[in-house]
Amino acid sequence: MHKILKNSAFILFACAIATSYATAATETRVIRAENGQLVSLGDSYIQLVQNMQQPPISVRNYEWEEGDRQFTASDHVYLVGNTYYTVTIVDNVIKKIVWDRKV
Repeated sequence: MHKILKNSAFILFACAIATSYATAATETRVIRAENGQLVSLGDSYIQLVQNMQQPPISVRNYEWEEGDRQFTASDHVYLVGNTYYTVTIVDNVIKKIVWDRKV
């Protein structure tokens, strides 16, 4: 019984840490690249590449289904100054931009 309580406490602690980390990021509508160009929600993937003028530090591709439709998205992470920006692209269009301070 003691071991079950100990494991439950650990799982609760891990979930609390994960939740606080996940909520630390903030959504925005625009990124100002280091060259001064703006990248906005609704821009195309080509506009992102042209305006950022730097490769992302990571890219993650994933798929999901909603009903009988299947979607593909990619998250491109950029470091601009002291801030990480995660740009989510769906159907070649920027759908979401999230920023988080570099620690």
